[in-house]
Amino acid sequence: MKITFCGAARQVTGSMHLLELESGYRVLIDCGLDYNQQKEFHRGAKVQFPFDPSSIDVVILTHAHVDHSGNIPTLVRQGFGGKIVCTPPTAELTRFLLLDSLKIMEMEMKRKEGNRRKGKKPNKLSSIYGYKDFEEAMDRLITLHFNKDFDLNSSLSVRFQEAGHILGAASVKITVDEKGKKTVFGFTGDLGNYGSKLMKDPTPFEGINYLISESTYGGRVHQAKRSPEEELLYYIERTCVRQPGRLVIPAFSVGRTQAIIYALHELYVQGRLPEIRYFVDSPLAIRTTDVYAKYGEYMNEESQRFLKQNGSLFEFEYMDYITDKRDSERLQDHYEPCVIISAAGMVEGGRIQEHVRNNIGNGYCTILIAGFCAEGTLGHRLLNGQGNIYMNGHDYPVFAQVHKTDAFSAHPDHYGLKRYIEESGGKSLKGIFLVHAEESSMMSLESDLALNGYENVHLPEKLEEFMII
Repeated sequence: MKITFCGAARQVTGSMHLLELESGYRVLIDCGLDYNQQKEFHRGAKVQFPFDPSSIDVVILTHAHVDHSGNIPTLVRQGFGGKIVCTPPTAELTRFLLLDSLKIMEMEMKRKEGNRRKGKKPNKLSSIYGYKDFEEAMDRLITLHFNKDFDLNSSLSVRFQEAGHILGAASVKITVDEKGKKTVFGFTGDLGNYGSKLMKDPTPFEGINYLISESTYGGRVHQAKRSPEEELLYYIERTCVRQPGRLVIPAFSVGRTQAIIYALHELYVQGRLPEIRYFVDSPLAIRTTDVYAKYGEYMNEESQRFLKQNGSLFEFEYMDYITDKRDSERLQDHYEPCVIISAAGMVEGGRIQEHVRNNIGNGYCTILIAGFCAEGTLGHRLLNGQGNIYMNGHDYPVFAQVHKTDAFSAHPDHYGLKRYIEESGGKSLKGIFLVHAEESSMMSLESDLALNGYENVHLPEKLEEFMII
């Protein structure tokens, strides 16, 4: 039996892990888009999988985020013919996210073709998958609820449990029973932060032999000094009440946006929310918010009580949801204090880039980064305090205030990761593999575990193989 780490190895994006049984049965856990290669995709480059897609028997999808799901239609396009197993909310969210990703790729193709020099014969570009591939991939989805065992074949079963990251996000327990020997793997997917606004705490594994764990915030400690609602109130009062300014919050469409809206709603119910306009400017976030409202039972007890008492998690006075592009553009002419929540969270693509571009030179604006920003992204450059930011072929001087908050983090920090690993078997495990993080974060977590007596921790290189005896 063998595990190959095909993606998210010493980097954050492109999650993809291949488990090969002695019988030859092949399981792919996640099939995510690698953001580091995304520019090549925009140039029409083909995704090169390190395996034959037609040889994969089944895909297990831990959650809907594109860095875990974004290459599934490409896998189908290149010959994958099996099923894709996920939770019901993940199935619905994945449809929205992959369709949005396809539309973004198509717009990028058109933009690049339009920018070609006149007189030069154009080379037709194409996205890495098309609508037919997308629809075929969606037809392959089969859903499995939490805490239910499901046999993929006579020697392999899977069980989803709460990961706590976003709606429907699962950690997956895989049990292999071949030739009388049983081996149990735990793949965390992306874990959620303990004490999340909306989601339940991640559930540690029981009875596993090997753990493959995300380590996004290894070496980092969440610095939020206030609760999520108090954090929002602090920045709203500072930016929009004491002065006639605006607060721009880049937020991922799935997970972060819903947590922020819910926190604002709590302040409203408490009578503490300043009476200004709050705009959610992300069609994708609006569609996925409806999925959150549909699957309330997947959220934590606090949010379920709030829903029962108030009839809604995300609808209240002062909140405006913007879908039309023209209405989005008119926000620049809204001269009253306001809060704008828009995607994407790392300020890479989406409507948020327009809001940042329109407000980066406004000394009365605060840009509040509410989540992790990978190296090389616009969000990361903003947080580094650069005096000028290059966007869309132009340099923009930065006069807006740029701040970061960990109050809405959808990942556990260094100590949360240690806690999860310890509760999932810790030193008794035969092997712990750290993935889904920048190398420095992985090394910090590995070093701390070593100081505490762990001798079984590995930091896989991309495409590194491990034999499981």
